[in-house]
Amino acid sequence: MTLCGTDDDKKKLIVRLNRIEGQVRGLSKMITEDRDCMEVLNQVVSVQSAIKGVWKEVVKDHLQGCVSTAMKDGKNSKELIDELVNHIEKLR
Repeated sequence: MTLCGTDDDKKKLIVRLNRIEGQVRGLSKMITEDRDCMEVLNQVVSVQSAIKGVWKEVVKDHLQGCVSTAMKDGKNSKELIDELVNHIEKLR
């Protein structure tokens, strides 16, 4: 199965991921430069929040795309929902 969402949605995700990649490189540099612990921790939280934002967007696209289409077509919607629930449970 492919990623749901439009090409524009995918481009926006790539932009966000590139920004996150820069944040992670910045975090690595902060550690190399022996920066203050709280500064590093703040950056870690920032990266986590950014990744969570990407996760939310992909979940939204999945629900609006794959799951919605499967429900309309009467196809494997239960399996898709179960698969997503199993994924969400892994977050704990």
